[in-house]
Amino acid sequence: MQDSEATVISRLPPPPSRITGRAKVLSIAALVLMAIGSVGLDQASKIMSEQQLMVWQHDDNLKMYQGRPHRVWSNSTTPPERGSGEFYLYFGFNYVRNQGAAWGMLADVDDRIRVPFFYGMTALAVIIILFYLKATPFGHRLARLALALILSGALGNFVDRVRVGYVIDWIDVRWNIFGWSYSFPNFNVADSCISVGVFMLLLDATLLELLRRKRVNARNAVLGMS
Repeated sequence: MQDSEATVISRLPPPPSRITGRAKVLSIAALVLMAIGSVGLDQASKIMSEQQLMVWQHDDNLKMYQGRPHRVWSNSTTPPERGSGEFYLYFGFNYVRNQGAAWGMLADVDDRIRVPFFYGMTALAVIIILFYLKATPFGHRLARLALALILSGALGNFVDRVRVGYVIDWIDVRWNIFGWSYSFPNFNVADSCISVGVFMLLLDATLLELLRRKRVNARNAVLGMS
């Protein structure tokens, strides 16, 4: 076995059988606290954006409101014309209501269908995530962390739907790169948790899974020679 491969294998987490009961309890507690903290941060940021960035709203119609854009950073104070080759990056805040799913999908569906649909989909997603979280070995730390992040993101947006009837998005990102002008749909902390969690889950299922298999093969080879 090459030294570099042996070094990589030795740095991998121990197999689940070597993880003690106390370590399992601490792992679960850490994930629960992280999920609660993520949901709390998400809700606090949304409430603050509503207080600071919303200019006015209609008393009865949730779709009638106005947010106030707030620029945090951009490489130019004036956005370039659409289609121009001028490089432009923008990061800021803006209050946006999303009654639908990602990118506003299904936002115009009748409330009698849309509200129960999103409640049911969220409940189903939580059940599936909890099932996979229970089935994932404790040694797969990155995958368990990823599932906890996805769960906290789903719960954060669900709290919005129950609390106010829509999801509050407030992070605003825009760019113009080589003539490609695009305003990314506004998002929030919960959306970020879901996106980061999905990326980490893919990383675990590809790169780390490959390393785990190498470790198992190396152990089998050692046992076969003994």
